[in-house]
Amino acid sequence: MILNLFHPLSLCIAGLLALAGCNLAKDSPAYATVEAGKGHVRLQASPMSPKAAMGALAQDALDSRGAKVTPSPAAPARCNDAEIAKSARRVRADIRIDYGSKTADVVQSTVFHNFENDALAAIVLDVQANQWAEGFTLMDLTVNDEPAAYELALNRMQINLNAPLESGCWLALGLKFRLQPAEIRDGLRSYRGFYGYSPRQLNLGHFLPTIAARLDGDWRIHEPIGIGEQVVYDLADWHVNLSVENTTGALMLAAPGTVTALGSNAWEIELINSRDFAISVSDQMIAAERQVSENQTVEVYSFADAQINANGIRLDGAEHVLIQAEKALRLYERQFGPYDRERFVIVQGDFPDGMEFTGLVFVGGAWFTNFDGGIRNYLTLISVHEIAHQWWYARVGNDSALNPWLDEALATYSEYLFIEEHYPADKNWWWTFRVAGFFPQGKVDSNVYEFATARAYINAVYLRGVQMLHNLRVNIGDEEFFKLLRAYLAAGDGKIADPTLFWRQLPLEQRALTRATRIEYLGDADDDSLFGEAAHGTRSPATTENEKSP
Repeated sequence: MILNLFHPLSLCIAGLLALAGCNLAKDSPAYATVEAGKGHVRLQASPMSPKAAMGALAQDALDSRGAKVTPSPAAPARCNDAEIAKSARRVRADIRIDYGSKTADVVQSTVFHNFENDALAAIVLDVQANQWAEGFTLMDLTVNDEPAAYELALNRMQINLNAPLESGCWLALGLKFRLQPAEIRDGLRSYRGFYGYSPRQLNLGHFLPTIAARLDGDWRIHEPIGIGEQVVYDLADWHVNLSVENTTGALMLAAPGTVTALGSNAWEIELINSRDFAISVSDQMIAAERQVSENQTVEVYSFADAQINANGIRLDGAEHVLIQAEKALRLYERQFGPYDRERFVIVQGDFPDGMEFTGLVFVGGAWFTNFDGGIRNYLTLISVHEIAHQWWYARVGNDSALNPWLDEALATYSEYLFIEEHYPADKNWWWTFRVAGFFPQGKVDSNVYEFATARAYINAVYLRGVQMLHNLRVNIGDEEFFKLLRAYLAAGDGKIADPTLFWRQLPLEQRALTRATRIEYLGDADDDSLFGEAAHGTRSPATTENEKSP
């Protein structure tokens, strides 16, 4: 995600973030109060909403009348060898959207395979939608078709199993729930508009409960705050049937992966090996497509105002984004590695700046309407920034709360690589406009909980991050620098990486050459901690076309 605080609206948001006692819209989440020190984060829970508090008390499953249900004995272990080759996480969801009320009813089945060496006594889900008032209402929960007890607080749902899930075995979670995204309005809440609606758009991002990542033997999930991002996702396979009702006519669907129309306002969507699943539906979006290569296309879903800027001048911002996206995809494939999907989707979002998902990104509508017809604008930069996240987030994952520079600094520096390649006369402009003009300070390896304002976070992680990467490039030369990026992609592809994995791609002879840069930009530049351990996470086995979820 890129949060630009140069824009006048963003400056207002920065002011809100800086006020300790600011009043947020009533549907804002009860964000945690956090105390943090270098290398250690201690979360102090804030008061929960009544709905979250009730979920936290749900130690026992209840039937439809509110009576206590005694869970049945654990079902026989599901450990057949045929499952070994499948992904660890497989999600199937039937989603029925009421477009008039902007609600969605979901029936979801998630198969989770324990590929770890130890048995698991509980399963933890990341339920991002639950951090918003009325955003998520759970109606039913089962484990292997039997009722299960759970605890739900903010975005964390813990399901205690009747019997441990042994290594090599799998289980099936069944969930029925209702979603109620909030209206996208001004203020801090608008930056989470990827889960929200406007009069012309319904966005569903980070909306399906996802089994949390497992790192170092623990479930990795963070309480949300209003600065940066806090998601940590492992790969999953997604198979979604979507239908939309209560609409006056045909809708446009923007979705990643393989999309098959099933009839009027109904689709089937399959997205394999993805960290997330996000869609946008609208009765006003306009689709445009451009061929990137024989087997790849880029698509832009925009509105009529993308073709006329704020000054009333007819400028086609959507066409501009298509052209620049093709250039960026080709360049990043050459510099980093292949883009591994047939389609790439860009959506004009009715919320500020941008947000990345696998195979689909949002770019804020203000950048379309303020487009000036050239390159020196945020429409260009944010578009290519979000495209770069297809490598630095979607391919190589990371903990966006504790190690945000691993995706955000690399995506921001990718903007410069794009300008350098295609518009070299604008290189100095980029450094002034994007970096130097903000006089960035701070340590690149800071976590999101160490900042009081979004501006300070961006200055340290994004902007000082690109300075560090550029210095590394100067230290070792262009050829070796791009070898470093390609090696990092290869080593972290499909995994959740930590900074150690990045630094370990430096050959021994280059560590001395880059030591001064590490000392200047990192809070922890100790060689033993930077180079001493391998990356966390493992790649999920691939799913073949003929294998189906049980």
